[in-house]
Amino acid sequence: MSIRAGVVKAWGNAPIYDSIDLPAPSNDQVRVKVLGAGVHTLVRSRAAGKHFSVAGKNPPHVPGTDGVGIIPETNQLVYFNALLSPTGSLAQEINVGKRDVFPLPEGADPDTIAVLVNPAMSSWMALTTRAGVQPGSGVKVAIIGATGVSGQTAVQISKAFGASEIVTIGKPGPKLEKTKELGATALVPLAETLTDTDFSAAADVDVVLDYLWGDVSSAAFAGIIKARKNKSQRLNWVEIGALAGETQAIPASLLRQANVAFLGCAPGSWTFPELYGQTPAMLEALVKGGVKTDFAVKKLADVESWWNETGGARPLVKP
Repeated sequence: MSIRAGVVKAWGNAPIYDSIDLPAPSNDQVRVKVLGAGVHTLVRSRAAGKHFSVAGKNPPHVPGTDGVGIIPETNQLVYFNALLSPTGSLAQEINVGKRDVFPLPEGADPDTIAVLVNPAMSSWMALTTRAGVQPGSGVKVAIIGATGVSGQTAVQISKAFGASEIVTIGKPGPKLEKTKELGATALVPLAETLTDTDFSAAADVDVVLDYLWGDVSSAAFAGIIKARKNKSQRLNWVEIGALAGETQAIPASLLRQANVAFLGCAPGSWTFPELYGQTPAMLEALVKGGVKTDFAVKKLADVESWWNETGGARPLVKP
């Protein structure tokens, strides 16, 4: 059948509103009518052809890695993950694997779920699958890049997780101050010269959720390790995003004097069965914890006109 979708015809170009052929779902798939899909950093990176998950592939490409929709046969409201689907979620309908579909918890707001699960997934999987932390353990967390959507979601996820300390690290200003309202117990504003930043508030954390990497991460690593009271205390440093650069310098002497493990968090570092196992609990935590974010509703039909807009709230696309 023919449906309408946002279609990238060349890597880096804005999607256009076009028709695509969507075959009947296979035996291990289910058809979902899309109600809303978030345009996450991951979605934009894939649409630009810059993410490792699209390496070796060629357009046309339908962006979108997840969303909320209805299964027409049962009228059930669900969250779906589209990372393994042939087409993306910026479409009227999509075929997804039956294992990638999860009923929404009672009381869930579909729009909020569509926007938040991807940024929430990064911190949830970092804490559970990568760092091996259990909810309610009182873990102490530092978040580098806490002023972005994913970072602010990570603050709320950490709070819902029962973290005893949540240290937010980012550019000084209203967005960093807002993290106090979301659950941060201490703030580390980055100095204009990064190495002048006082990272002592994060000196004794158990886990670092790093959304920036690059020079910011390099300065933070040096500052945290130098201020760490018990250097044999395990520190799991989880690299999630690279908004400040793909590489960072790690002095060998600092690495040798502390018990630090550097870990990545993305498909590949965790398995999809692990994600399937964590998703129901993550959805419940989002609802029970009242996790929220700002978003701006956008029409799929107008995707070409708004795609390259910068700043503002994260887009929530409605077919």
